[in-house]
Amino acid sequence: MNNPPSKEELIISIINFLENDIIGELKGQKRFHAHVAKNSLNIVLRQLRLEEENNSKEKKRLKEILKIEGNLKDLNQILCEKINNEEIDINNDELIDHLYKTTMEKLSIDQPNYSGYLAEKNN
Repeated sequence: MNNPPSKEELIISIINFLENDIIGELKGQKRFHAHVAKNSLNIVLRQLRLEEENNSKEKKRLKEILKIEGNLKDLNQILCEKINNEEIDINNDELIDHLYKTTMEKLSIDQPNYSGYLAEKNN
């Protein structure tokens, strides 16, 4: 039985093709757009690898803060409403920790080479 390539394998092959065969042949705006495409595919690849676990951690923290069950989108909406209505103090240590960890998790997908992220990650 022939197994098809995984989503990750397909994305990696396109990234490699762009990097090794296409980008070097292009100039100007087309080269820039090829880099943008490659970078976008790298974000998708990191989403496939990290997003499910990151979302699970975020949801767990939100449930602990809010003391309710729900999906991630609804829990975030409720958190925003409670902060806006001053039902949760923005100086609450548990909230600050949650926001810090959520930000770091988002950066691990979107901007893993950002110097501020790397400095904080290695801290």
